[in-house]
Amino acid sequence: MEIIQNCINERKKVIVKTKKYLLVITLSLIFLLSCSQKDTLVKQNNRIEASTNSLDVKYNYTIKGNTSDEFSILIEGNPIDLEYSELCKTYDGSSRMISEIASKYKNWWHAEMEVTYNQLLELLDEEDSQNLIKSQTAWESYMENKKHIEESFFYKHKYDSVGELRKALSVSEEAEETKARAYSLLEYLYIISGEINMVFSSEP
Repeated sequence: MEIIQNCINERKKVIVKTKKYLLVITLSLIFLLSCSQKDTLVKQNNRIEASTNSLDVKYNYTIKGNTSDEFSILIEGNPIDLEYSELCKTYDGSSRMISEIASKYKNWWHAEMEVTYNQLLELLDEEDSQNLIKSQTAWESYMENKKHIEESFFYKHKYDSVGELRKALSVSEEAEETKARAYSLLEYLYIISGEINMVFSSEP
């Protein structure tokens, strides 16, 4: 009987601890969402102002298409992925190098995404511009929240045993998601202009 009672008491302790842990996570999520909402308003205002300024962009890569459904074929030979393939050939098997290569890849696509986004704001009408602003802001908030929660979950508490490899893979995931967003915006611009224009250059 005493053993059963001890088991019940231990189970109650576990339940209490679990509730406390879930409460901490819930409060953290509420805080992050609150911060992102405030940041969203600032970004929307900044983008509305930025969209009124003309852009003088120097493109280092341009390819023209004939139909709107050719984008997926034409984008395959883009210079960023070609340079990334060359970088991967130098991979030495370390987590550090995964992070370095992925960081470069992410930064290249992020720069491309920003230029394309601003070009679209100049070309779209008011309604479509506002929809694009909301879409981009939502994507950025998603990326920021994902990064904050992952860092908190994996690296600041008892799960920090994942080590450098998990951190490196996180950067790789960010790079792929940034590329996917850049692809989407480039495709929107291609539908309007019939061209894929990129500022990336492999030259230093």
